[in-house]
Amino acid sequence: MGFRGRCRDGALPLVNRPAITVVIPTYNWSAALRCAIRSVLLQTEQNFEIMVVGDGCTDDSADVVASFGDSRIRWHNLDRNYGSQWAANNYAIEHAASDWIAYLGHDDIWYPTHLEAILRAAREHDAEVVTSVMALYGPPESGVRGIAGLFASGSYSAGDFVPPSAFAHKRSIYGDGIKWQDPASVTVPMDALFMNQAAMAAKRFASTRELTSFKFNAAWRRDSYKIKSTDEQQRLLERIQSQPDFRSREFIDIMDAVVKGKFLKIEMPTQSVEPGSAVRLNRRNKGSDSRFAASEMQRIERKVAFNLDRQNMPFEWHGIEKHLRYKTFRWSGPSRRSTIDLPVRFETDLLIRIVVVKSLVPPETIRVLLRDKPLQSQIRKKLSGGFVIEAVARVTDLPPSDRDFGITLEVDATRRPCDLGMGEDDRWLGVGVARVELEPLTKG
Repeated sequence: MGFRGRCRDGALPLVNRPAITVVIPTYNWSAALRCAIRSVLLQTEQNFEIMVVGDGCTDDSADVVASFGDSRIRWHNLDRNYGSQWAANNYAIEHAASDWIAYLGHDDIWYPTHLEAILRAAREHDAEVVTSVMALYGPPESGVRGIAGLFASGSYSAGDFVPPSAFAHKRSIYGDGIKWQDPASVTVPMDALFMNQAAMAAKRFASTRELTSFKFNAAWRRDSYKIKSTDEQQRLLERIQSQPDFRSREFIDIMDAVVKGKFLKIEMPTQSVEPGSAVRLNRRNKGSDSRFAASEMQRIERKVAFNLDRQNMPFEWHGIEKHLRYKTFRWSGPSRRSTIDLPVRFETDLLIRIVVVKSLVPPETIRVLLRDKPLQSQIRKKLSGGFVIEAVARVTDLPPSDRDFGITLEVDATRRPCDLGMGEDDRWLGVGVARVELEPLTKG
């Protein structure tokens, strides 16, 4: 279905105008983009246009868009990479053909009734901004679930937090003191700022109160922009199409996460941060940037010890705790896989010693990996309440093009002390690591 000629000012005649513009900002992840577009094409509301805006894409995203052969889908690639979706969003709003704007992250998915529910709520409440209920998925190894878009007051108010894939707004609010801001220039997340600007401007909000959006946060998934797996998105799409009771099952899974203590409360950040710091951290987590500056990287020429103060990957490590002998340690969890990132130039074979001061899992079940490759390891020395794991990493274990050094500890399952009769701690824990020692091995 196509759109006929435009009016003199470039706008489409009302009779031909789509009911809503779907904005999909994207950057070099065409497999995920394909899944996102599929979820839009499955919508019960078919009077839409899709504007896919590349953030300086250099992959085959344009070809993926063209492969659908649907004139409702438009493609534009920005002149350079802006590092976030703010520029793509602004471009799409300024060139949209409809009066309503909805956003879909290129790695997120919508339920087929999402747009129908958005437009219905807009009509029934004469709203200018409409939110849906969103399910958020932690990494598969964590079992963590979250919900956004349900509010104590019944509708959004300043201070609430809703990701872009879960809201839509009238195009007319744009520019009225409301615009997507470059995250490098602001101290709060740009999506939260956009919504708060609308709330502070007294725009009319409504909620569909329907679960229709599903988010797989790339910054929660280690090296997601390097690995570029779409297994989760594809499975979700298959379930949506094959299970009539899909949403009921999802709510049960979410309630199960609540009962098990794996429910993530989604909140608006209460503290301002240095402009751009959140984006830089997210880019490191996704694998878009190195986790350490070049000036921090160390060549291992003698035995060196590292603590775990700088492990920032969500769901892999709990907060820093005090230890009498080693000063600090951190529990792994709730994920079954937790990686220790180190600023190391991996240029020689290394003996690795991982000092474990506490553990809720049998030592012999802990697996040590380097970039998903298992390393032969053994328990070498017992400590009071802990032990030392030794393993050897060979330079040949990684290709020359990949020298990021991260040691992964994998357990069969994390456990809660409260379930083991060990007090009231209800966190999901694996092993408590105080430090990692690296020592170069003599060649030959």
